[in-house]
Amino acid sequence: MPTYGGDDVNALVIDIGSTWTRAGFAGEDLPKAYFPSHAGYIESEIEVAETSDEPKEPTATNGDTGSDKDVEMADEAQTDKQPVMRKKKTRKYYVGDTESAAWRAGMEVSGPLKQGLVEDWDMYERIWEYAVKTRLHVKSEEHPVMVSEAAWNTSAHRAKLVEMAFERFSCPAFYVCKTPVLAAFGTGKHTGLVLDVGGDMASACAVSEGFCLTKTICKQELGGELVSQQILEKLKQENSYELTPLFDIKSKAPVDILQKPAILRYGRQGTTESYLQDMRLRAVQEFKESTCEILERPYDEGVAAGRPLKPFEFPDGFNMSTGSLRYSVPEILFNPEKFMVSRPKSLEGVPLVGVHDLVINSATASDVDLRPQLLSNMVLAGGSTLFPGFVDRMTVMLQNGIPGGRIKLHAPSTNTERKVTAWLGGSILASLGTFHQLWISRAEYEEHGAAIVDKKC
Repeated sequence: MPTYGGDDVNALVIDIGSTWTRAGFAGEDLPKAYFPSHAGYIESEIEVAETSDEPKEPTATNGDTGSDKDVEMADEAQTDKQPVMRKKKTRKYYVGDTESAAWRAGMEVSGPLKQGLVEDWDMYERIWEYAVKTRLHVKSEEHPVMVSEAAWNTSAHRAKLVEMAFERFSCPAFYVCKTPVLAAFGTGKHTGLVLDVGGDMASACAVSEGFCLTKTICKQELGGELVSQQILEKLKQENSYELTPLFDIKSKAPVDILQKPAILRYGRQGTTESYLQDMRLRAVQEFKESTCEILERPYDEGVAAGRPLKPFEFPDGFNMSTGSLRYSVPEILFNPEKFMVSRPKSLEGVPLVGVHDLVINSATASDVDLRPQLLSNMVLAGGSTLFPGFVDRMTVMLQNGIPGGRIKLHAPSTNTERKVTAWLGGSILASLGTFHQLWISRAEYEEHGAAIVDKKC
């Protein structure tokens, strides 16, 4: 088994999340590539010729019963196959920040993951290919590859990942590791309770000695994209304002505070609903990151209203000084049932709890002897934990929910590191000198097949 992670051949670490993809070389502090996981695609139909497998029936001529003639007619029957024209759907993908954001008529935008699991394998493969070839400028057949997976990933999905790595990308070695384990390693922990709040999902899972404890996994569809959607809905209800993304703005003029935007639109025909929504979410991302905060104590309308206002101007010129709004919407993360403005169809009838309850439920599901160690080594990961006040609020809620527990939260000090915690853990793990024993080699894959992934990973 060759040793990877040295000066000559660095392993590649790829972390494809629901909103962002991170990719880079093992042993480095930050990923080289950081781009949206949502990709654009235009679907079209093409006609392809398929050969019919049904041979023509040979017709014998009266009196021709010789063996030579029979052989000749049989050969004709085998070779005379009829071409059939069939319509086949094909997609052209546009991956990367610039490509997926550029307007194209009829272009849909979506992501490859649903509830943390790969749903669109074709798109997942294109994102992987874009990360390796276009952004890292390397050949996949020359580098071992480590990818992240959700803690609740299935054996069938893992087997498909291994097949993709060896059959499609010809990797010399491959490894797949669960995101909570990588997040724990990213903060220097091998045992702890990991809360990961990303764009699409929020999950809590206990990690013990580098292994996920399956029975402690608690998850729900509650993440940063839902918060962004609620901001758009809140602005629509309270201010009768619907955000116009940059791609549709031809010109704009300054307007007074809370006045409707004075813009001239391109009126682009062929804009799809999914592309329009994705561009709106990207535009509201800046508002969310620059103004929104979480109160350090359980939500109090009077306290939120008493905090200083923050001015903000949207891309189309609409501007406002936001007060309690910037506290009430992120409060969805801790009290979704009360503060959700409009429940998406996918969550109708689904009970939702605060992210602190996910942690409490996960800790309660773990062994009693392990619980004190988990609570004193809690790890925060995911971009949606970056709201100012999140760490303080989480500490208060956990102290109230677990009286007498010694709770200590660990999170990377910088915002950038918090966004890439899982990738950072993969970078550390894949660069260890002893890790070369854990890689799934091509020889092992060819001998045992895709089932080897459940034995070695």
